[in-house]
Amino acid sequence: MSLAFDLPYFPRNGLLEEVLKVYESGFKQGVTLFAPRRQGKTSFVKHELVPAARELGWQTIYVDLWKRRGEPELALVEALEATVEQRQSGLRRKLKLKQVKAKAKGPGGEVESTMEPISHSPEGVLENRLDAALTALVGNRRTLLILDEVQALAGAKRDDFVAALRTVIQKLQGHLVVFYTGSSRDGLNSMFRLQKAPLFASAMPVHLPDLGDDFIEDRLVFLAERSQAQVNKEALERVFDDLGKTPEFLNEVILHLIIANDGNIDRAMEAWQEAHREAGAGSVLSDLRPIELAVMELLAQRDHPTVYSAEALSFVQNAVGKSEVVAAAKIQSAIKKLAKLDLVAATGRKSGDYEIDDRAVLLQLRKRWTTNG
Repeated sequence: MSLAFDLPYFPRNGLLEEVLKVYESGFKQGVTLFAPRRQGKTSFVKHELVPAARELGWQTIYVDLWKRRGEPELALVEALEATVEQRQSGLRRKLKLKQVKAKAKGPGGEVESTMEPISHSPEGVLENRLDAALTALVGNRRTLLILDEVQALAGAKRDDFVAALRTVIQKLQGHLVVFYTGSSRDGLNSMFRLQKAPLFASAMPVHLPDLGDDFIEDRLVFLAERSQAQVNKEALERVFDDLGKTPEFLNEVILHLIIANDGNIDRAMEAWQEAHREAGAGSVLSDLRPIELAVMELLAQRDHPTVYSAEALSFVQNAVGKSEVVAAAKIQSAIKKLAKLDLVAATGRKSGDYEIDDRAVLLQLRKRWTTNG
């Protein structure tokens, strides 16, 4: 579901200042911001980080690695090369002219110059293409490179690629700083935190601040300006909590409140859930195997146990019945499948502690459990 209009962006208190202080200190060349999807990472980049960087005179380069997560290394290189060519040849590149000749009158007579757009061979060594493109883009300018959903590189097919990325970033130290965002805590560990991780200790982690009472007050003011209906603040806080404090989802519920103009937040929440069901938010559940669905139902429980505990094994076994014998290895296989589908993620708090990443799916499971229970 998409909003018919954008609700005003609400800033993350102190986050921009924290990021800029890291860059200005010179102690770290990179900053990582990892949080579940739809929590507002990209909105922060768009509305706060990029404008601030440009105000400082920095050039900004943004690459979303999630759009081609099956081949993220190629996606990164081609995005950088496309930016190089766009900046160097502009319209001439669009017209696909191999050679452009321009004549100009000079003080000493007529001068002819020839300009040829840079050509990148698809067969070239990818690591060399990465180095060439990023070096050309940065030059001597202060540059902020934003790599969105960087955990996609954890699955890069070329073992040396991320190491090569780190090398060229280090080479450009003093001119280049990097902002990494991601939604996978496993990806964060494998890319940055483990001793053997390719980008280990190269970036400072920052936390995405939760939106709280001031955000709720701001949304209530917005509602009051566009709706005559009264909305209960406590009810809006409860819904925000049910939505995992996901600002995008609360904004969608607010849109339903504006359309209905009746202040009935429970009805707006039902309309939101129905819209997500129609958009296929829960359709993936029907394609899951019984044990995978049982694991999802386990994780939908409030204060659920870790997935490999005796309590969890008993829960899953009762859910699948006698059709198969549930063991820790089968739970592990189910978790891997669900994580690959972006349905669950490790919390990082302790071993075996997972949670459902898609809040719409979580609420649908809880509603179904309540109805059937």
